[in-house]
Amino acid sequence: MGLENQVALVTGAASDIGYAYAKCLLLKKVKVLLCDVNVDECQAIAHQFLNEFQNINIFSTKCDVTNEDEFENAFKTCIKHFGRLDIVINNAGVFDNSIERQWSAIVNINYGGVVRGTLLAIKYMGIPNGGSGGTVIQTSSLLAFSDNYHCNPMYLSTKKYLMEFTKSFGKNNHFSLHGVKIITLCPEFTSTNCVRSVCKNETLHENERVDKVEDLKNNQQSTKIQKPGNVGNALITILEYGKTGETWIVEDNKPPRVVE
Repeated sequence: MGLENQVALVTGAASDIGYAYAKCLLLKKVKVLLCDVNVDECQAIAHQFLNEFQNINIFSTKCDVTNEDEFENAFKTCIKHFGRLDIVINNAGVFDNSIERQWSAIVNINYGGVVRGTLLAIKYMGIPNGGSGGTVIQTSSLLAFSDNYHCNPMYLSTKKYLMEFTKSFGKNNHFSLHGVKIITLCPEFTSTNCVRSVCKNETLHENERVDKVEDLKNNQQSTKIQKPGNVGNALITILEYGKTGETWIVEDNKPPRVVE
């Protein structure tokens, strides 16, 4: 089954990776609901895409993934507006080095938001609940595989949890019950128009939004940077070929590859 005319809900849609996801989905004729706490930015992005492309279907809504009622309302809005839901992209995330003050927010957004989004996806797309099945994609990070990056253990641990969550919840015996594939995508650092260096006492929001990152590996090697569009293209590949429970990596501006 192709992606054309399917419906996708994207959280963290006002981020650079969220933007790239939405654009690549629209190019595949997928209908997209943009979800973010920054609803004004979502609306601006939606208007931009409407001016840029012809014959697309896009809508936006405010969504705080830590607020269960608001998150579920985004699902209801999606189905009410488009008539169905096929794809959920759990992309909302934060990076903050102030562990003492922000650890609970990091866990609640990066991990709790994904758990909520996945359970809601099963509720609204699951076959036993009247849905037609679908796919859930979790955005993790390539940093979760690195032993050389020592900043922000809370961020790294939540991103590692996502892979274990996907592996457990995406097992075939679960998939056979509800028909919803669950897959994790791990991008490496991704360039944006904003310079955000990652080091002590600095913050990074929504999936590695950086232009230049230095000295992350024993102060000797700069972290590689890829374009957000490559992550968006990886999403399409995974939606078309990914299997439930898998984790995929996308790096070096190359096509994605599944983790064996």
